[in-house]
Amino acid sequence: MSPVSHSEIDQSRLTRFLGFRLTRAKVQVHKIFLRRLSVLELSATEFSVLVLVGANPGVYLRQLGSALDVSPPNLVAVVDRLVQRGVLARLPSAEDRRLQELHLTDAGRHLLARAEAQVEMFETGLEQSLSAAERRCLDSALKKLAAFDPPRADPPGEPSGDPRDDPNQAGA
Repeated sequence: MSPVSHSEIDQSRLTRFLGFRLTRAKVQVHKIFLRRLSVLELSATEFSVLVLVGANPGVYLRQLGSALDVSPPNLVAVVDRLVQRGVLARLPSAEDRRLQELHLTDAGRHLLARAEAQVEMFETGLEQSLSAAERRCLDSALKKLAAFDPPRADPPGEPSGDPRDDPNQAGA
């Protein structure tokens, strides 16, 4: 029996799952997004940090981490790279000297403008691939999916680990 070529693989059992289809779309869009940023030697996280710092001068690392859902150690590495590149500055907070505010440098503002132009061109292409009705429908569906919070799916008879599900912990 000869191996099946990629074009012959039956993917119907996978493509029936919405999560798989969403992931495939995300991977395709993300590859193109990263290609656009790579011309400026930026990662997606670095771009996000620059955008948020540009919109929120003086933001603290903890606030950025919360907004981006990035752990502090990972975010520190990203911020360190941007500081070393000269596009981000850490300044002591006037309110609490233990905290450092993040600010864009002049070079950071310039890089952000170039990066946003790249992303806007990419976004225009994405939007043009959909009709106005499809864009509205997609926007609505993405908002619903982003807010989706299903009940826990623990195996039968297994405790969930969530104290809210333990009748012995009620009111604790």
